[in-house]
This record gives sequence, C-alpha cells and structure tokens, in this order.
Amino acid sequence: MTEDYLARHRAHDYPRLIERWRAVAARAGLAMRRFATGPEFNLYCVRSRRLPREGTIFISAGIHGDEPAGTEALITWAEKNTRLLRRRPFLLVPCINPWGLVNNSRMDSRRRDLNRVFQDDSVAEIVALKRTMGNRRFSLGLTLHEDYDGQGIYIYELQGACPYWGEALLEAARPHVPTDTRPVIEGREAVGGLVRRALDMKLFEEIGLPEAVYLYLQGCSRVFTVETPSEYGLDRRVRAHVAVIEECVRRVGRRRRDAGFP
Repeated sequence: MTEDYLARHRAHDYPRLIERWRAVAARAGLAMRRFATGPEFNLYCVRSRRLPREGTIFISAGIHGDEPAGTEALITWAEKNTRLLRRRPFLLVPCINPWGLVNNSRMDSRRRDLNRVFQDDSVAEIVALKRTMGNRRFSLGLTLHEDYDGQGIYIYELQGACPYWGEALLEAARPHVPTDTRPVIEGREAVGGLVRRALDMKLFEEIGLPEAVYLYLQGCSRVFTVETPSEYGLDRRVRAHVAVIEECVRRVGRRRRDAGFP
C-alpha cells in the first residue's frame, strides 16, 4: 500500500480522529464533550472551558463525510496550536457526520444531507449542534468542505463585516492549492475563486438551510465556507485548509488586540 493510500484511509477513521482530539483537549486544557449520541457514533465538540457570549471562534468539519480533508485539517491545525487554544475562546466540531466519514458518503446513515437541514427541528444531531452553539455571536464561523468538481480552492464569503477577508484567505492557501478560476461555480458568479454573496432566503427555503447561513443568521458577521478540490492529493488539500484556518485566526487575533483584548 502506498503512503497516500494509507493517509486517505486514516482520514476516514473516526475513532482514531476522536483519540487525537482527546489528546489535544488534554494538552490544551479544553473540554471535550459529547453533544449527540447516535446508534453507531457519538458526536463531540471541543471547546474552551469558558465561552463568552461574543467573540468565540467557531470551526466545524465533516458535515459531508466524503470530504475528509476538512476533518484532517482541523485536527492537524489543533495539534500544532495547543498554546493558542489555551489562550483564546474556541468552539470546534471535529466531525458532524461521522457515519458519512467512515462510509465516505456525503449523506448520513438516513440519506440526509445534514448541510441542508438547519431549519428542521426533527434532525436530532443538528438540533443538538445548535443547542451546543447556544445564543453566542461568534467572531468567526468557518466551515470546511470539499468539492469533487472543484478545479482549485474556492471560498464562499457571506456579505457582512468589512473589510472583507476572502481574497486574503485564498492568497494564504495558494502555495498549496491553486485558486479555482471558473467564472461560475455551483451556479453562482465567482471572481478569482471567491463567491461573495448576499443572502437570498427564498433560495434556502427551496434547498434547505446550510450551516454557514445559520451561523450568519445567529449574528456571526464573518462566515466562510472553504472548498478544496477533492481530486487533488489529500496532503495538499489539508495544508490549504490549515493555511486558511491560520489566516482567519490571525486576523481575529489582530482585531482583538486592536480592541484592547489580550
């Protein structure tokens, strides 16, 4: 077996992923909590022990199980940043769809796309996730995804706080994965790999409410959905996601310092 094959296989090993998160939580002094119980897998969040009403950084991965670079990137970043995790408020969700991750499926075990049901209070896992988020206004909402049809990395940036960050995030990822230059991505106008859009709630009434839009509606003014191209090597995709996380966290930190926070 090649090293790349083994890496791709390990990226779908949910029990191993959770073991790594337990180790990070112990080193960083974070709380690792089960927020939902499933027939096969439990769902966990890793969070600072004290989370303010405003200012927490929210990052999630693995809502689509066939997009493993996001789950791998989040734990890779966390393993390298335990000191930072001690100092700043974070709420991290390692994998929202563990059944999908293990089975390499976009859907969950009941054939649901969990990124289209944040309006549906009958989906227990998503209800539990929203309860875990609480009524906090996050300073950053970052959701990590991949796209089988992607020709490079691209980012959805919901129109909110200015100045916008999307271009800088793509620039941070460019040493690892080129930017998707298509003028139309998933039916939406794109400029240099950036889909920056205002909310069209009629659209989401038709297709269902995704996680990123839910975060925005909860008052998070900076929400990004990062999409790496599934056909690129896993290591490159992971490094691109990590670069975006690092740039986002650095920018949030700079804003905190400018506002007089430690």
